[in-house]
Amino acid sequence: MSDAAGGPRGRPFTLVVCGSCHAAATGQVMDGLRRAVRGCPHGVMVSTGCLGKVLHCRSGRGLHAAVQPCGVDHRPSGVVVRLGPLVTEADAEAVGVWLQAGMPEDGTLPDRLRAAPAPRQVAHLN
Repeated sequence: MSDAAGGPRGRPFTLVVCGSCHAAATGQVMDGLRRAVRGCPHGVMVSTGCLGKVLHCRSGRGLHAAVQPCGVDHRPSGVVVRLGPLVTEADAEAVGVWLQAGMPEDGTLPDRLRAAPAPRQVAHLN
């Protein structure tokens, strides 16, 4: 998806990153995500506490995040994509390329970088 103002990089999004994850302390992954967001004029990155209520993450396994497309006013306009674990700079770079391309649903984001939802958000069968 693109817009007339800035092509794919003009697609607004909000990236919420777990500041509690072990990988956040190393800085490599977080710095890679920061660079990617800086390259997107309407991208916003927020660091927060544990995202365990939204993601099925485990401490010490890498950085977890969630990204949601939004309008220029930052009102949500699409489905949340759960990310993680992001362990290496290459993982952060792959996410960055995907964000800068406008978050296409074309396989650009490797499945291994998509996180599962938290167990309490998954419907259970009776």
